Amino acid sequence: MKVLQRLNFFILLVLILFTSYIRYFTDFYIFEDRSLLDALLISLFIIFLAYVINSLAGNLILRRVSTARDRYTLRKTVSILVTVLAFASLFAIWVERTSTLLIAYGILSAGVAIALQDVLRNLAGGILIILSRPFKAGDRIQIGDSTGDVLDIGSFSTAIMEIREWIDADQYTGRILHIPNSFALNQTIKNYTRDYSFIWDEVRILLIYGSNWKKAEEIALQTAGPVVEEFERLAQTELLLMGEKYFTTTYDVKTQLYTKLQENWIEMRLRYVVAPRKRRAVSHLLTSNILEALEKEEDIMVGTAVGIDFMNSTEKSQ
Repeated sequence: MKVLQRLNFFILLVLILFTSYIRYFTDFYIFEDRSLLDALLISLFIIFLAYVINSLAGNLILRRVSTARDRYTLRKTVSILVTVLAFASLFAIWVERTSTLLIAYGILSAGVAIALQDVLRNLAGGILIILSRPFKAGDRIQIGDSTGDVLDIGSFSTAIMEIREWIDADQYTGRILHIPNSFALNQTIKNYTRDYSFIWDEVRILLIYGSNWKKAEEIALQTAGPVVEEFERLAQTELLLMGEKYFTTTYDVKTQLYTKLQENWIEMRLRYVVAPRKRRAVSHLLTSNILEALEKEEDIMVGTAVGIDFMNSTEKSQ
């Protein structure tokens, strides 16, 4: 590749020198109107200059930009822009009428805008992310259907380590997503950790009608207390600090339990505060501890009437 670049560089330089020699040191009759030679010489010089700028910019990007994806995108963008400017200059040299030149520039500009619209939108999104900082590396965010932890914020795309998808909780799938930065212009960014590093979660408990639901409520709250008390303390502190920046309507992070009547069961939802990256582990611990405590009580039956009826009919058939 470098050999080919040097060859092109050498060929352009020879053409410039040869044309300059003909223009200034010869009197060939075929070139009585030397304006044609002047236009040719300037055109060759523009092409040569564009080639040099593109090569220097490519080498600079190669040294300064760390990620391969951003290097490729930046080099491609610079190459297209330099080519467009070179063609615009050639139009200005070879097209004599002003109206024709303006039309040519208009068509060229429209073509460039269409060809580079995605690149320009991604670049604008990257600038917006840098200026407004809706998230930073390490934050857990959701953009559309994609959720994960931010690994890197590039000029044109943001890399995140994906969670959820086919995994039934907030755990990594192993895939790294590269999301074009244009999302910052027109999509909602959901940040799980900026300013407030806790979220609320719920554990669902189902009881059969006739169970001692009041006792079940007490057991659930007593069991959850030691598990989530540290999260409550830290969340309360952060919430008070967040009140200095935002208008918050409540400062209550205490674990609550809500009971609701369903058609075939009593539904209880234990609402608690937890760190986003520990949600599944804490949910598992709460569920297992509460089930273990409820199973010891003879007047509490976990499940639904539909499930019990199915089990009884199965046992009878056997």
